[in-house]
Order: sequence, then C-alpha cells, then structure tokens
Amino acid sequence: MVKALKTNFEELYEIADSQGGYFTAKQAASVGYSTRMQTYHVQTGDWEREWRGIYRLHFYPNPRPDDLIVWYLWSSDRSGKPEGVYSHDTALELYELSSWTSNRLHMTVPKDFKRSSIPSPLRLHKAELAKSNITKVGVVAATTVVRTLVDLLKANTVQRHHLVEALSEAQKRGLITKTDLSKGLSSEERKLIERLHEDLAGYVPEG
Repeated sequence: MVKALKTNFEELYEIADSQGGYFTAKQAASVGYSTRMQTYHVQTGDWEREWRGIYRLHFYPNPRPDDLIVWYLWSSDRSGKPEGVYSHDTALELYELSSWTSNRLHMTVPKDFKRSSIPSPLRLHKAELAKSNITKVGVVAATTVVRTLVDLLKANTVQRHHLVEALSEAQKRGLITKTDLSKGLSSEERKLIERLHEDLAGYVPEG
C-alpha cells in the first residue's frame, strides 16, 4: 500500500513539476487520487486549492509563480488539454520586449470556447490560431512574437512606440527574422508589419 501511494505521488509530482507546482483534479485522478483523497490532501494542507479543480503542491520547492499557470490550466478542455494561449499585452510582457505592462492577462481561446464565468484577471480573445502562431514560453503557450505584434497592431490598444520598441528588441535578440514577417500573415497583416518597420528606421531607444 505504501509503495502504491509513493508511486502515485511520484507521478503527480512529475506532472506538477512540469507546471510550476500546479496540477488539475483530472490530472490527480489520472494517477490514482480519488475525489475523497483529493479532499483529504487539501484538508491536511499538502495541497493548496488555487481555483475550482486546480491545486498546487504546498511544499513545492521553487518560488511561488504568478497566476499564469493557474489560468492556463483553467482553460483546459474536457480531456485536460489547455486551450488558452497567452497573447496581446501578456505575450508582449512574457517576451520582455517592451516597457509596456497591462493590468489584465490576455488570452486567446478557440471561437467555440465556453465557460459559465470568466475570472476577473482574464481578458479573453476568440480566434482560431494556426500552430505556427503558437510557441511555448516557460510552461505556458503564447503567441509568437510576430503574431503578438500583429494582434496588438490590429487592436490598437498599446501606444505605437511600445510596439516599435518591441520590434527593435526582438530583432536585436534574434527572436524574429524576415521569414517570420511574411510566414502565415495575410496581405493586410504584412502591411501592418511593414509600416511598423518603417517607423523602426527613425526609432531612438529611450534613456
């Protein structure tokens, strides 16, 4: 019995370790933790309940991460696969390309994505993203640098100089290439990026 519990914990730890210490009730059940055992571990303080059906290992050794992983797991479909992709302002911040910050987390979800209620920290955008528009930043999914810039140019919610700054920094760090600027973009989107490139010619970094 002890051996079985140890094996269950090791499997759960592997899942949680890949997600910053977090895991879902469905993931815990998949490695042998019944609903009753899940309740027990919350009551004993071994697990911390972060949101309905989302937990964190109390003694996970790394510093506590922010809410990015919680809401990423919150976006999971019935099979347990996260559907949300961090985008717009949040993706820009994840790449650390600009001094711009937002007071909400922006996430793009499929058009048929449905939830009875949306957590207040989230701002959802509905769109069907191609696989080429998605990458991983840490343990969460985010739109690529080019997709992020295009989305923000379309939304027109961030001051343009922040986007010029982001394009400059992305090129400097090799996060964006000429091929990236044309791959998977519509003619309208390419024009938006081209105009941003024109602005970059006269860009002078602050400070």
